[in-house]
Amino acid sequence: MVLEETLYTRYFFYLEKAYSDLIMCPKIDKIEGIDGDTRRNIAHASAINYSAHHGGAPYDRIHMTLMDTPENGVKINKVTIEKVILEKESAKQYRREC
Repeated sequence: MVLEETLYTRYFFYLEKAYSDLIMCPKIDKIEGIDGDTRRNIAHASAINYSAHHGGAPYDRIHMTLMDTPENGVKINKVTIEKVILEKESAKQYRREC
């Protein structure tokens, strides 16, 4: 859970440039070190959109890949949006991380 909270607080500023809706229930799917250096990482993560949690909109799942290095800071490599996920899938993400 601490990793997910860190992801949200550290990377959300960068993510909002690529995805304007607020996100919730961030989940780190995988972290890869770059060349064995623990200060250089590629993080694969997902989250669901906040607006759907309050009704009226379907859930979307946001998948993101971020690179974090001391030299270049945080760079979002890829953001994809899985539109209108099944309620069962949103519940899994919500229950596990929120």
